[in-house]
Amino acid sequence: MMVQQPTFIQLPSPPMQRIYNIIQRIKGTKISFFITGETGVGKEGVARYIHESGPRRDQTFITINCGRFASELLQSELFGHEAGAFTSAICQRQGAFEVANGGTLFLDEVLEMSLDAQKMLLRVLDTAAFTRLGGNESLTVDVHIIASTNKNILKALEEKEFRKDLYYRLKGMTFYLPPLRERPEDIAPLVDAFINEFSTEYGKSVKGVTPKALALLEQESWPGNIRQLRNTVQIAVALATTNRLEPKDFPDINPEFVQIPISVWEALPLETRRTMTHELSNQTSGFWYSLSTSKMAQNMENGDFLNIEDMNQNQILRAVAQKRIEQYPSLREAAKSLNIDTRTLQRHAQWRETDE
Repeated sequence: MMVQQPTFIQLPSPPMQRIYNIIQRIKGTKISFFITGETGVGKEGVARYIHESGPRRDQTFITINCGRFASELLQSELFGHEAGAFTSAICQRQGAFEVANGGTLFLDEVLEMSLDAQKMLLRVLDTAAFTRLGGNESLTVDVHIIASTNKNILKALEEKEFRKDLYYRLKGMTFYLPPLRERPEDIAPLVDAFINEFSTEYGKSVKGVTPKALALLEQESWPGNIRQLRNTVQIAVALATTNRLEPKDFPDINPEFVQIPISVWEALPLETRRTMTHELSNQTSGFWYSLSTSKMAQNMENGDFLNIEDMNQNQILRAVAQKRIEQYPSLREAAKSLNIDTRTLQRHAQWRETDE
């Protein structure tokens, strides 16, 4: 069980602002919330915002990660147990529902619940009553439920891994949190918050981040989303020797990697080669380091590299398309080398800034 009190960070991106606005309009109701999105996108932060915006703000907020516990242990975490309920149940223990009575219970990764736990949860939601494991006393509670998942809920319902009646009971107001790569406006305030957090923890005097370092952070794809960004800033603060984080403090980002050998580009997965999105550096960093030093040197000596520094997605697409057209005797072969059709190749090669 986790009772957490992190500092809430209100984020400025349009998708997050829309979510905050909806929450403000329905705060004070008993509507349940279901939050979806990739792992690490900030679902618990939104759950905390819901809690702190409503009349229960002065009551307990508890988070249970349903994926961290085996079936019996999860039931004990949620509903508590009596002494002797199972082998390690030495004494009576209150569960999350009892502790959160009057407050909010955030069920993170709720799709990880066993069917037995789902059945017990549905009963609590329907009757506001439950019994501890191994007990007979019926306990009544008043808890606001917020649930979340990073999985495909429709697939889980179709495969009968999650009860439809429980889903519709939990569903209420549903929010989808976009991944961090789709809302770069949120990176700067998150970085500032993490710098303050870890500067205090490590006794450092880091006060901010340089524009160049921030630009590198904003260009990253962050497959681990906010959680990955937080870990990255934590390391950077620990490494910092100045009062502002610089590119050198972010070893995982590697500003030197803006020159990408064509041989590495060609080794990328098909989808990556088709889109050439801002995820490029993250997707290919493994290939870069797997190349031998001699081969990298040979590629550089031959001038066989693509410089993508300070380029946006469309500029990268154009540069790659034009490079391939130069290398191959026909448009068909150039397009085939990228697994796209000739029309798409020409469109990328002829793109201009005025097309945006």
